Amino acid sequence: MSKNFMSGLLSLVLGAIYFFTATQFPEVTAGDRTGPKLFPLIIGSVAMIAGGLLCVLDRRSGKSKPIEWGFVADRAVWSKILVIMLLGISYGLVLDSWGYLVATTIFMFCITMLINRGHFVQNLLISILFPVVTYAAFAVALQLSLPRGIIENMLPF
Repeated sequence: MSKNFMSGLLSLVLGAIYFFTATQFPEVTAGDRTGPKLFPLIIGSVAMIAGGLLCVLDRRSGKSKPIEWGFVADRAVWSKILVIMLLGISYGLVLDSWGYLVATTIFMFCITMLINRGHFVQNLLISILFPVVTYAAFAVALQLSLPRGIIENMLPF
């Protein structure tokens, strides 16, 4: 088995779990018409399709190399992946209580500082502008609900 096949298989399994979990969300008749199910169902479907395609294309290529993940040789890369995963889990845990603007700004700043070292001002601008622009587009213009927290509860809209 190759890395591509294993990655595709992992994407297929995680996508299926994500899709199944999304189907368990309750039906919501109030609020936005799309409800909380649509986006997670799309994400799960895309992950399963991409994983399946990766597995099929890897098998068709016939270039199956043994798996060498390079945990020791690429320790810095794997460490960043682990930190990003932990930050993502932490972001999900605090998103409701802190609100979209605060949680996303801090999450984006941590990620950009990890990936784009040495560019403090650029990282800070990205970390502030991305949540503000997306909040304005989705919560204000499209009137979709995003988690409201400390700052959002003080806003007049």
